[in-house]
Amino acid sequence: MEQVDVSTCDLAFALKEFRGGRFVLIYDSMGRENEVDMVVAAELVSPEHVKVLRRDAGGLLCVALGCEVGEKLGIASMRDILLLAAHQYPVLKLLDEENAPYGGKSAFSITINHRRTFTGVTDRDRALTITELAKLSRTAVDGGEDLQRVFATEFKAPGHVNLLLESQGSLAERRGHTELSIYLCRLAGMAPAAAICEMLDGKTHNALSVEDARRYARTHSIPLLEGQQLVRNLQQPSKR
Repeated sequence: MEQVDVSTCDLAFALKEFRGGRFVLIYDSMGRENEVDMVVAAELVSPEHVKVLRRDAGGLLCVALGCEVGEKLGIASMRDILLLAAHQYPVLKLLDEENAPYGGKSAFSITINHRRTFTGVTDRDRALTITELAKLSRTAVDGGEDLQRVFATEFKAPGHVNLLLESQGSLAERRGHTELSIYLCRLAGMAPAAAICEMLDGKTHNALSVEDARRYARTHSIPLLEGQQLVRNLQQPSKR
């Protein structure tokens, strides 16, 4: 594969790669998590994608969902679920953390497996769960009805795919990898569902630095976007 300079990646190139089922790296910002996530459109995920995410990224493999998808499927944030359950299990209230250390509320929701999976954790099983969820996400956007029944029929919880819910205000409210990846999906005309995974550093045992992520991007010809690129694009719609 011909290598490209991705140190200052063009958004148009990143969108082209993303639509083709290839990875895009997204760096949020120095003032937030200061992390780089590997991101791929959920509807195009294969077992090979899952292998690369767990091997080369190494963080927690999640699927970010657009807020409208979460509403149609009838799922809530994990924080809301725990606070409701705290009426019966008071310790859950004590475990609650309203805001994450890096600022803002957590995007975590429930974990799921597709009902056709076995353990749910293999590359094939997680790819199946992710792609089938992406189909439902597309249906949710297209106005499908009774999706809660379909969701409950096709999926089970708990499982091995972590769901993240976009905030209602998207990037205007929260600038996490969930919102950044969903915005990328919408720009690309894809279903608002993205498989994302933090890139970790096996030498330092911390998050992979953005400098090392750029080196990885150059080696593998993967575009790397900074969160501010997506935010600026949102704020200047006439220049999209």
